[in-house]
Amino acid sequence: MKRASIVTSKFKAEVKTDLDRELNLREELVKIDGNRVSVFDGDKEVFSVDNVIKLSLETGISVDKLIGFTSDGKEIEIAYFTKRKEELFKKVIDAFNKGEQIEVKDEESEEGVRVGVGTLRWLWNIASRYRKTMIFGATLSLITTGLNLVPPYLLKILIDSVLLSPSHPSTLFINIIVYLIASYSALALLSSIQNRTLNNLGSRIINDLREILYKHAINHDYSFIERISPSRILSRLTTDAGNTNWLLVWGLPTLVTNLFTIIGIGVILFTLNPTLAAFILIPVPAIIYLIISYRRKSHRLYHRNWRRSADITSRINDTIPNFLVVRSFSKEEYESKRLREMLNKLYESSIAINKMNSVYWPLMGFVVNLSTVLIWWVGGHEVISGIIEIGVITAFIAYVSQFYGPINNLSNVLPFIQQSLTSAERIREVLEVKPQITNPENPKRPNMPAEIRFEHVYFGYDPHFPVVKDINIEIKPGEKVAIVGKSGSGKSTIAKLLLRFYDVNEGRILIDGIDIREIDLNYLRRKVAYVPQDVVLFDTTVGYNVVYGTDNLSEVDVIRACKIAKIHDEIVKLPFAYDTILGERGTYLSGGQRQRLSIARAIIKNPDVLIFDEATSNLDVTSEREVYETMMNVSKGKTVIMITHNVHEVMNSDKVIVLSNGKVVEEGKPIELLNKKGEFYKMFKEQINEENIFARMKQNSKEEKIIVNLIDIHNVKIDQSVRRSTVDVIYQGKVYRVLVPKMLFPITKPTFIGLYDESGKEIFLIDDYTKLDEKSRKVLENALAYNNLIFQVRKINEINIKGDQLEWDVETNKGPIKVYTIGRRNVVVLDSKVVLIDKNDNLYEIDLDKIDRKSFKILVETV
Repeated sequence: MKRASIVTSKFKAEVKTDLDRELNLREELVKIDGNRVSVFDGDKEVFSVDNVIKLSLETGISVDKLIGFTSDGKEIEIAYFTKRKEELFKKVIDAFNKGEQIEVKDEESEEGVRVGVGTLRWLWNIASRYRKTMIFGATLSLITTGLNLVPPYLLKILIDSVLLSPSHPSTLFINIIVYLIASYSALALLSSIQNRTLNNLGSRIINDLREILYKHAINHDYSFIERISPSRILSRLTTDAGNTNWLLVWGLPTLVTNLFTIIGIGVILFTLNPTLAAFILIPVPAIIYLIISYRRKSHRLYHRNWRRSADITSRINDTIPNFLVVRSFSKEEYESKRLREMLNKLYESSIAINKMNSVYWPLMGFVVNLSTVLIWWVGGHEVISGIIEIGVITAFIAYVSQFYGPINNLSNVLPFIQQSLTSAERIREVLEVKPQITNPENPKRPNMPAEIRFEHVYFGYDPHFPVVKDINIEIKPGEKVAIVGKSGSGKSTIAKLLLRFYDVNEGRILIDGIDIREIDLNYLRRKVAYVPQDVVLFDTTVGYNVVYGTDNLSEVDVIRACKIAKIHDEIVKLPFAYDTILGERGTYLSGGQRQRLSIARAIIKNPDVLIFDEATSNLDVTSEREVYETMMNVSKGKTVIMITHNVHEVMNSDKVIVLSNGKVVEEGKPIELLNKKGEFYKMFKEQINEENIFARMKQNSKEEKIIVNLIDIHNVKIDQSVRRSTVDVIYQGKVYRVLVPKMLFPITKPTFIGLYDESGKEIFLIDDYTKLDEKSRKVLENALAYNNLIFQVRKINEINIKGDQLEWDVETNKGPIKVYTIGRRNVVVLDSKVVLIDKNDNLYEIDLDKIDRKSFKILVETV
């Protein structure tokens, strides 16, 4: 490091390490006062250095180092700490280097005490719109608790004042029976209302909570999703949201009602007979001890069991999807043996749980029963002696069973309340993280395509470890630029910065002279299309995946985009063409097909800037060149940025930018860089040949016209062909014979038809065949039925649920049949109809407006 003149700093901070200079787990205090950094062990200064002009962080395994750079060029190790302190020191280092004074706050000590009143208050605010319903439900809980206490007291009066009293009033017996019926009826009615109210409330709250969390996550920064990880957000949306819902709707009300029940019964028992009431307290310490002991032991054993069960699930999820690898290496026996060992461990942990439960619960029941016998013994002597009446002892026993129940309930509820509070805190933690990438207050919308400039851009996913360093790039409107470099050189990072998934740490990115941070985010991402290397497709139809993110597009637009991406002909061959459901992450398609579908999605967006991040890497050579040529032809007037290792794409670009270790090391025309014989030449010299160098493609000479062949509905006649399943088409004076009609959107738009010759070549498309003249329409419908048979369900007799499979007993327009669907994706719910795809890929359509009421009820209850 060169000698530098010291710039006086006024920065001050104090921060504690968790390792001393000998790497023992002891705290030391690092004091920063301007350009002087000192380290103290208690009150004793053990190290100091002056003239520090920069601080840095070096990471290792379980140990990090605070490094100081002095004005005379020295690098000094100042302090040591574990990963636990890493984020804190990063903040201090960043502030020191920028000369920004910050408040240093070590929040580590606050962990473990965050869950509490603050979280409950936050939850109360979340559920504020339902406060009246919550209060109503809690009130019902208290009333039902009170009603539960009435029957034992009425039984006491019945025994003492009616059954054992020969001179009782004649109406008393009837009145008590009426009161008992009334109390039990009221209890049943109010319990029903309470359960319905709280369950409905719970469903509403959990839906709201999940919607709030989902919206927050989906609108958050790219870095936020990466940092927390999608699986953890999913856990918060499912498990944590469910736990939080239980806390609000059942946990807290149960806690309150049990406390009131114990208090209420205690008051009644001591009112009935203080002597007997004292005896019910005798087993309470033993019960509490057993409960606490059980909780401590069961917590460990159940968690061990859950972990072992999760390990088995993880092992199965790891091996079953990768069974081809297992089979190819002949590891079937090995994997089976490993699973057997894990199953044995799970069995052992289950045996331990069963053993524990077989000891604690019978013992606890024995203690409670002994206390009941004790009360019978003491109370029986008092009844025999005439001190109390038999009704009192009967009521006492009834109340005792209700007294110990809430104590046990509290022991069961409290751990779950703590767990639910922790879940609520996990959700709160996510919701309280504010997005860093936000729309500016006065967003700008520059005309695009426009000049793109990177000026002295520095960026690192961790700011202290930059991925791109001092990047200066200029991309002209309509220019085709290839960015090349080894893996990890920062190529994809540049694309993410241009989409503003992240903000630069230093420097700026300009579009048409406007800082990207001042541009409307939605406008920017509409104008820039990004095709990643790892294609992301949704578990829905092909058509939906193509139009995703773009509104008001017709089926013709979808087909045109897919033709440009050279994927249309392959889509037509799928079971349901554009309505074929692709499966999770598009597993129904090959890697190359997924890549081209992703390109079609980018094309249909009609962007001004196209970014291809290794977008053709999964295609074979022929398909890659076809797609690339077409892409270049349709990108007239658009800016194209290609992040690629493909020499064919590189050599046909206008400019190449070569990155190495996050820096631009070369820039220029491909031929110029090739002749220079620098980094670019070293990277591609083994791939380059005469064709690549000198044979530029003809994308600049003539734009290829993509023909959609959409027929003019008013100038066409359709006649019956030589086969039932084919038609003859007379169009513009020419006859096209033996054409096969096929529905391209059989589920979402069955009136959109493609007509194909015997070789499978597409001849015409009909946007809506119902607009044909009547004769042509009937001929076409008849031929369609022999190529695209969709059964119309007239009646649903029964739907039997068999795990993830549904058995549909239905009556169709072609006769009765049993249909089997597997999984949710085989039941497609649309606005006015439900479409079933059975396990053999047959289609059944249920028109909701035409089926009878019973069929509709069965359908709604099941689907």
